Amino acid sequence: MLAPHREKSMSEITNPSLKNTVRQHFASLGDDAPTWTEIHGMLCALAAGPHDDGFADSIDYAHELEMPVPEDVASALNQLRQRLVTQLLSGETINLPCLLDPYQEEDGQDLASWCAGFMTGVFVKESQWYAIDEETIANLLLPFILISGLDEDEALDALWENTQVVRQMALGIPELIEELFLCFHGPDEGGESA
Repeated sequence: MLAPHREKSMSEITNPSLKNTVRQHFASLGDDAPTWTEIHGMLCALAAGPHDDGFADSIDYAHELEMPVPEDVASALNQLRQRLVTQLLSGETINLPCLLDPYQEEDGQDLASWCAGFMTGVFVKESQWYAIDEETIANLLLPFILISGLDEDEALDALWENTQVVRQMALGIPELIEELFLCFHGPDEGGESA
């Protein structure tokens, strides 16, 4: 017998009510406000990265985004983040709200914007991201940093010119989110195997 609620968790992040609360608020703040694509990236980082059980309540979104975030919007953001955590815990791949094309440019709606949002989420607790294994985490975050365009390192500029490698990096981002999540929240050795 098929499980009746099987499909529900696959689309939880796209809960229309929560998503609309967030989208409408930031759309009302003008061009400087983050898009849904950028917000989704930030929430993915907050879900995958280091956090404790009370972490959702400790995020000061207004401070992190440098703009007003009313209580109902903050609550919606926390609920969406928790849904992503649930999705990652169940081993489901997270679908990004943009194409996995690093060279597509669509202001605020492209993969570069999503990656910039993801790095915003990393910066919330940046020191904790690198505390467990700095080299491993730095390597896992490389595609996000490269595609976001936030770091103007010459070595990254050279890497960007290798379109085949960069496209492969982009296609691997959903799996990287899971890998990062497992770095911080995976089972102990001897636990579940992939």
